[in-house]
Amino acid sequence: LYRRVLPTLLNSIDSNAIFQQDNAPVHTAYIVRDALNELQCDIMEWPPYSPDLNPIENLWALLKAEILKRHPELMQLPNNEPTLELLLEAAQEAWEALDIDLFKHLSETMPHRVADVIKYGGWHTSY
Repeated sequence: LYRRVLPTLLNSIDSNAIFQQDNAPVHTAYIVRDALNELQCDIMEWPPYSPDLNPIENLWALLKAEILKRHPELMQLPNNEPTLELLLEAAQEAWEALDIDLFKHLSETMPHRVADVIKYGGWHTSY
């Protein structure tokens, strides 16, 4: 998915952008790291287990919910090329349906996220 989506994404954003993802195993696999290096992505370094500081986790959950709301049949389809094509189309459609205010709200939660992580000594927060 990275190899198919990122080249288009990187061509449409500011060249000073920093790629942000968490330390989930799927994001740290050699094939993913190699793809990001090949695309010369600047990657934000995150400490282990930092989902509370990463609003993209909330965004992924909302995007997934929007995809499944629009295309519940995706849950029943086999894992093959036609399903991947449908998933990519559904993801694009769902992404475009998300309100820009959602992105603003998530970014505005960062000071509160940081304060909560400090308050709870690095343990999980409500985010």
